Amino acid sequence: MRRKTTSKTSSATTSKPARAGVTVSVIVLLAALLLSTGVAGGFLLTRSRIPQSLESSTPAGSMTVASTRFDDSRSVQLTLALGASATVTSPVSGTVTSSDCATNATVASGSTPIAVDAVPLLALNTATPPYRRLASGTQGPDARALNDALRALGYAAPDSDWFVWDSIVAYNTLAGDVGARRITKNDGWAIDPSFFIWLPAATVTVADCRIAVGRQATQGADLFATSGAPVKATLPASQSGAQSASQSASTQSSGAVAGDRILTVNGQDFPVAAGTTELTDAAVLAAIAASTEYRLASLGGGSGGGGSGAAGTSTGGGTGTGEGGTLQVSFTWRLANPIESITVPPSALYRTSGGTACVSVKGEPTPVTIIASQLGKTMVSPDGVDPFTTVDVAPTTSKPCRE
Repeated sequence: MRRKTTSKTSSATTSKPARAGVTVSVIVLLAALLLSTGVAGGFLLTRSRIPQSLESSTPAGSMTVASTRFDDSRSVQLTLALGASATVTSPVSGTVTSSDCATNATVASGSTPIAVDAVPLLALNTATPPYRRLASGTQGPDARALNDALRALGYAAPDSDWFVWDSIVAYNTLAGDVGARRITKNDGWAIDPSFFIWLPAATVTVADCRIAVGRQATQGADLFATSGAPVKATLPASQSGAQSASQSASTQSSGAVAGDRILTVNGQDFPVAAGTTELTDAAVLAAIAASTEYRLASLGGGSGGGGSGAAGTSTGGGTGTGEGGTLQVSFTWRLANPIESITVPPSALYRTSGGTACVSVKGEPTPVTIIASQLGKTMVSPDGVDPFTTVDVAPTTSKPCRE
């Protein structure tokens, strides 16, 4: 009887730890479940408290836009009318001791392209070629031309047709800067045609060299022949800047936006009034003739970078030398007064008519003028209203925006 009692007691003792282990496992499982539920709830509570500053304020179906200054910078192709070629002659006799002459090289007024007997010869472009001796107190068109040429190079010659002491000082300052012959007391404080090489234009392009270093030059002998210099530049009709604001976007995308413009040539800016079709200003033509684009075009084609950093493509056409001819050269120009513009998707436009349209801004019809359209985007300018910062991508209204 005692053995049976002992057996029951031992069995009961063994089953108690097993039940205790099950209980602990259940408790751990419940704790893990509660913990995961708390984390998930905390995450949901955190999401519901996103700061207002990070929430989008743009209504659905709208997009944010920004205004920028649009100067319509683009390439413009000029058709140059060239004058007849010319021959440049030596003003003195002697041995040519140095020369910068080379085919397609440029010679500018104020430079010294050749030296004779070790004295650099100054090259000058004057409206009237030198033909007589000018002493202080001499009056005439040649005196005016010399004064004008010196002033064009930045020297303080008088604005008159009198050759006076200030003319002598201005000339001697230039001659001293380049090492050329100066006007002295031994010359009677006078200048004559032997003092400088006469150029037919402010800048000329060499077509052919007629003398070399070591050769004997005689007064009046040919030094080099020039290519025809530009005498007029014509703007293409599609880019004359004369279009009206009512033209279609497709037309405006290929032509310049209307307005006064600035043409950049050889690092210099020149104003071009709206509607201009031809450029004849001597300063513009001189800059064109001195540019890399012009030299490349004279060679028959190529491209070159403008001095402002904008690229310009030069294309040869017609004749670059001989009696006249034409040449096509491209430079960069831009609006003198940039336009306030906003870029919107084409789908935002409705009631498009010519160069005008409507857009919907927070459901309100807003008038705009189309400036340009390219690469799937349309540039518009607010028409008599303040710039807007959002636009409805697909307007739900078709109400007119103009009365």
